[in-house]
Amino acid sequence: MKRDKNETNRDNNFSTREDLLIKDALFVRDKGCLKKIKFKDILWLKGDGNYTTLVAKGKVYSLRNILKEFEAILPHDEFVRIHKSYLVRIDKIDTISPKEVTVVNQKVPVGRTYYQKLIHGINKLGAGA
Repeated sequence: MKRDKNETNRDNNFSTREDLLIKDALFVRDKGCLKKIKFKDILWLKGDGNYTTLVAKGKVYSLRNILKEFEAILPHDEFVRIHKSYLVRIDKIDTISPKEVTVVNQKVPVGRTYYQKLIHGINKLGAGA
């Protein structure tokens, strides 16, 4: 019997976004349990080889996943890559300079190639904007 793609995806751990039971969060391993982290609580992520540091409100997680996996899961209209090793939540960016952004009083580096995309995606007012 031939199965359609959606049936196959349902069998493979809810791999399509429509099939997910919880659409506004992800679960990470924390002390032997799966801990729910809402997308709105994620501040930024830093990739380092096979590991990613996820910085959320109140806690930092070190996870054995590459940054690209998070980039595929997180909503593209809420998160932006600002460096080859960093993703940040767009609405948490407080300041932007050519070298770094401030996210909730924490400095996160901006890559040269990502800075132009970031600047073109925001509203600017003022002298020299």
